[in-house]
Amino acid sequence: MFDFGFNELLLLSILIIVFFGPKELPVVLRAIHNFFSKLWVYSKEIRTSIESLVDDVDVTNQREIKEVEKEINSFTKNINDKNNE
Repeated sequence: MFDFGFNELLLLSILIIVFFGPKELPVVLRAIHNFFSKLWVYSKEIRTSIESLVDDVDVTNQREIKEVEKEINSFTKNINDKNNE
């Protein structure tokens, strides 16, 4: 997703230290960690809910397909029976 190399991480670290200072660094890092942790949890919840919706739709579609298949088989059987008479 993100392609961070050593140089980018070093630059980001220096910028964070310059902007926030060494005293605020633990607080800022903890806040960043909490943000990304919550983001990861929310994305996982969204992913699982979407997967469950897709599974429900697949089951419903399979039922409908089986019903249509039964109707087609019934029609074909009726046509074959009429032709055999």
